[in-house]
Amino acid sequence: MALNKTPEPVSPHQMHCEAETAAEVLFVCRDEACGRRVVVGKRRPRLTVIDRGDWNIPHVGSLGGLVIDGVTAA
Repeated sequence: MALNKTPEPVSPHQMHCEAETAAEVLFVCRDEACGRRVVVGKRRPRLTVIDRGDWNIPHVGSLGGLVIDGVTAA
């Protein structure tokens, strides 16, 4: 008989803005062991991953009206 194991809830890592231009924002994970860095387009919606970091942890962050939350990669 198989046991159903529910995974423990994981707290998301917080992303903060490290650099910003009129067209893009660089978000960096605050957890030094992770290292995720992404660039988010402000004029044209796009997400460019610079450093993957830990894909098993959800990441959240925002800058005014721009919010990164619940992004799923295919």
